[in-house]
Amino acid sequence: MSAMCSCGGGAKSPSAGRKRSVALLLFAIVISLTLQYFIAPNAYSTHLEYAWHCDEVAEQYQENCRGNSAVLRVSFCTTVFFLFAAIAAAGAPSSNKSFWFIKLVVYLAMVGGSMFLPSEVFDEHGYLQVARVGGAIFVVLQQIILIDLAYNWNDAWVANADADERDEPGSGAAWLKALLFVSAFIMVLSYTALGFLIHFFGGCSSNSSFLWVTLVLTLGSTVVQLTGDEGSLLTSAVMTGYAVFLAYSAVSNNPDETCNPMLGQDNWLDITLGIVFILASMTWTCFSYASSMTEMFQGDTNQMSLIEEGQGGESTPTPVKGVVTGDGKYGATSEGDANNGSGGEAFTSVRESVGGDFDNGQAWKLNIVLCLLSMWYPMVLTSWGSINEGGTSANKSVGEVAMWMIIAAQWVAMALYIWTIVAPRLFPDRDFS
Repeated sequence: MSAMCSCGGGAKSPSAGRKRSVALLLFAIVISLTLQYFIAPNAYSTHLEYAWHCDEVAEQYQENCRGNSAVLRVSFCTTVFFLFAAIAAAGAPSSNKSFWFIKLVVYLAMVGGSMFLPSEVFDEHGYLQVARVGGAIFVVLQQIILIDLAYNWNDAWVANADADERDEPGSGAAWLKALLFVSAFIMVLSYTALGFLIHFFGGCSSNSSFLWVTLVLTLGSTVVQLTGDEGSLLTSAVMTGYAVFLAYSAVSNNPDETCNPMLGQDNWLDITLGIVFILASMTWTCFSYASSMTEMFQGDTNQMSLIEEGQGGESTPTPVKGVVTGDGKYGATSEGDANNGSGGEAFTSVRESVGGDFDNGQAWKLNIVLCLLSMWYPMVLTSWGSINEGGTSANKSVGEVAMWMIIAAQWVAMALYIWTIVAPRLFPDRDFS
């Protein structure tokens, strides 16, 4: 508890509240995992049957159901905590970095008290439905950030190549070759994975349709990108990899056992990788994406991108191509630019840019993002509330909802990316820079 309260330095530190908020979210995920896999399925008391017995689920699914319920209980408490933190920060921004010992005690009391509430409060009749909506909203925000990140990654390496080329002609080619290598590696890995998905999960019309549409969308967007100057091959590769990942998530949630060989099976490799992905993505999202997400709520079209922030306010943003929103936010660096910093400096600026004072003025926005994140992580841990065991599903309707929500998220992601490419061509008279 003392370690949690001291996380991020003293209360006078500008980022103390933000770091402690992130630490609390990571703490909530650890509690959820511990309860889901080690405590809830194995510790059951008849005195708490009213709270932990799943009335609409057969006996063979009870352990799985209790594990899911434990995750949703912790998620509910975390969501409520950050929601009230956002309300408090809207009125008194300094509250985000104060009274953290009391906040932690209150949070732990909430989690403990939630263990005595009926399961109906958290299942598909209650909080689960709210968490699905919040999780879907966060997935959309994450897709926007992913497109932004991919474009900025490409810009940084191109800027590095330009800088090296100015210092020593011919030396910049190494960065461009690295871009091509990384792009090709991601593409090959993604389409190889897609081939395995078609082979193992293509046993029914829905899965086959999702996977073949994924192939068409990713190939189509890459071809469109290669025919113009608006996008970048690296961005296409990243979006292809993300689309394949979402396709896998969708087909692996299909409740039809005839075309889902993973239904109801404990794949420890998948679980381990999933946990690593959750923890890594939460940390990166909170520390590096939070500033970009809060900027979305400001509606300022003259905001600098994450890469440009931290480099000082005197320089003019680098003109870019393929821009759809903001000023100097998307696209590949234009030819002839000489004022771009090196990629190393750019990524340093990314890290420095999120060290701003989120505890004053923007604290409520950060807490809203963490609130949405708190509703997203249980969707990852519970497969959007699905209850599976022994190769069968206890609630097929939940699996179908999860499957369609994930594949719809993929379509939104690809639509956003394709729009960044074709918008400048469709509207050549508009300034997308």
